[in-house]
Amino acid sequence: MANTLFLLPSTWDLTLDSSGNIAIASDVYQQAQDIASACRVFRGDMYFNKNDGIPYSESILGKSSYPLGLYQSELRQAALSVDGVISANITFNKIENRVLSGMIKFTNDQDQTGVVSL
Repeated sequence: MANTLFLLPSTWDLTLDSSGNIAIASDVYQQAQDIASACRVFRGDMYFNKNDGIPYSESILGKSSYPLGLYQSELRQAALSVDGVISANITFNKIENRVLSGMIKFTNDQDQTGVVSL
């Protein structure tokens, strides 16, 4: 598994470890952060693979007829693309003030679980 830079959950910014080096994420937190990144990237924005990402611009944002089930499927696919993740369950909360929220519960190949907020 490739290294992932640790991003502070409150700011989504880099931080230093106790030795003064850029912190590296590990274990389940690394997978959770990689899932969050995979689910946030717009299709076409990744420099080395324009096919990765969620079709936010093309199909989702500003569209009134995009099915939530299809969006769940896109998020699940993105989560399962992370190394070591073997299952992902996406649940949405009730839409409030035009904001959709929810969570991705995942399990890795070590039978560890994690949760990513949407």
